[in-house]
Amino acid sequence: MPSLPEAVDMKYGDECPDAQVTEVACVALTLKRSGRQRLPSVLILSECDIEEAGDEEEVEKKCEGVRELDLSRNKLKEWDEVFKILRHLPCLGFLNLSFNSFETPISEPSAVVGLSNLTRLVLNGTELPWRDIHILLENAPKVEELHICKNGYKKVEATKKQYPTVSRVHFNNNPSSNWSEIEALGEMFPSLEVLILAECPLSALCREELYCEKFPNLKYLSLNCTKISNWDSVDLVNWFPKLSELRLQQCPLYESYKDEERRQLTIARLWRIQRLNGGALITPEERENAERAFIRHYMNDEVRPRRYDELIHQHGELDPLVEVSLQPEKEVDVTVRYNDTVLHKKLSVYSRVLDLKKELEPEIGLPANKMRVFYHDKGVEFGVAYTPEELKISSKQLYTKNVRSGDEFIIYSKV
Repeated sequence: MPSLPEAVDMKYGDECPDAQVTEVACVALTLKRSGRQRLPSVLILSECDIEEAGDEEEVEKKCEGVRELDLSRNKLKEWDEVFKILRHLPCLGFLNLSFNSFETPISEPSAVVGLSNLTRLVLNGTELPWRDIHILLENAPKVEELHICKNGYKKVEATKKQYPTVSRVHFNNNPSSNWSEIEALGEMFPSLEVLILAECPLSALCREELYCEKFPNLKYLSLNCTKISNWDSVDLVNWFPKLSELRLQQCPLYESYKDEERRQLTIARLWRIQRLNGGALITPEERENAERAFIRHYMNDEVRPRRYDELIHQHGELDPLVEVSLQPEKEVDVTVRYNDTVLHKKLSVYSRVLDLKKELEPEIGLPANKMRVFYHDKGVEFGVAYTPEELKISSKQLYTKNVRSGDEFIIYSKV
């Protein structure tokens, strides 16, 4: 398995060869190729099979100036090897150790070095015990963003120690299903502004009286792909005192609703939320439309949500919307006139002109091949009647003329 310096050389290449000399007209020009003097400040060494730090002098030489280090999906097993690397990266602000399988816990808090300037720490898929998480955070006094996804955490082991610099926590894909465990995150991180709980099996929010205490600064909450199944949990979102953005999609609650209904019913309940599921801010017009749709949705229910009465007080009683079908008619009621004969017929819009002629033959006593058929659009849709138009193509279907109930067909005999 390569050490970190060896992995650096394999990925970024070693120093370039010595300078070359080219002679032109007795003048010696030295073309200097300095090669790689130092690594880029963002060093990505993911999936390089790194198992150890290697020679520390080489680490110091090759990693001078590195500010972001990605060591995810390597084969690091011992924390001592990690700290051998970190002690030579004094400017490090970002560290990703995701999906390394550490076999032993951190030996002593005093062994932790190199985290003093860290602002972002990613530990996804490491399944670290909470003791190690606390030790790392205690030695990283500037961390603002913490990723601890896919770590198998059913419980959150909080301590009396708080980490006030942490404002963003990614807790995705952990099997925590009890809201009290999420409250423990609020206790641990009192400055929390962003909390990602996507794909955690939470079925409900509860204990709204503690939200001001546990989450006083929370502005962004993601509950995507959780097990939220009732509107009561959505209503409780209003109790977060500063929450302005919510992500709530692909939950059992929404399975029986159409996309537009989901959005409108959610916006109408959440008067604090300014942005729902990303995208643009919720405009006053969209909010009012959502609230009116909410009223109409529940107006015929015997049991209505509490929000219903609040919105009735705001918008007043509303009339139900008239349902207008946009589906085209498949059968139409029309009038057929031939001399003094007036017939009322129900016709399929898929009938051909020839079919109409054959149907009329026995009733008006005129052979189909002797008929001239004129269609009279009576203007039943827009209130404007049109001049009758002769239908000369016998294979033409009636729907192609947009025939509607109330229109007329006038039959003349060919001379």
